[in-house]
Amino acid sequence: MHTVTGFPYPPFPVGVCRFIVVLMALASLSACAPSNQAEGELRKEIQALKAQVTAMQEKLNQVQTGQQVILDLLKQPAPAAAPIAPMAVPSQPPALAALTVAELLASKDRYLGTRVKVKGMPGPVMVHHKSLMLKGPQGMVEVLFGNLPDPKLVQSLSSTALDKPLTVTGVVNLPPARGGGAQLQISAEAVEF
Repeated sequence: MHTVTGFPYPPFPVGVCRFIVVLMALASLSACAPSNQAEGELRKEIQALKAQVTAMQEKLNQVQTGQQVILDLLKQPAPAAAPIAPMAVPSQPPALAALTVAELLASKDRYLGTRVKVKGMPGPVMVHHKSLMLKGPQGMVEVLFGNLPDPKLVQSLSSTALDKPLTVTGVVNLPPARGGGAQLQISAEAVEF
């Protein structure tokens, strides 16, 4: 027995040792390096991830474009909208074209039961009825002002000499059968001097 290294076994020939080292190196390299199949799968996964990143980038670009359009629209001045008509308050009748007493009497059937605006010269005031007459060439219209919402206006109409034209807004009705000479009667909602 030959013991160079102090081991009781005979030494391996140098060629066998080299072969074993190369074999071990190849085994370790094959364990470290991925196989062709694993490498192919990794490449496919990387390609799929790149495609997803590209799709997400396109969606992000679309969202950013939409946001920019919205911001541009917000920065532009608003188009002039049609003015909104004010709502009529119950105490204020809607604006009507003023009729003359003659026009109202000429078309009295047309205006019965409707709200009108009539302008005319005042006639006699009947304080006890809280009414006054509007005069026209074809006759008179009685104006009942006792139910006006403004008590000062009622007092003023009852106590002031009226010598200027009045504009009365109210609903037209037929007068009761008492002989007052009026062809129509208006329940006043507003009176303007």
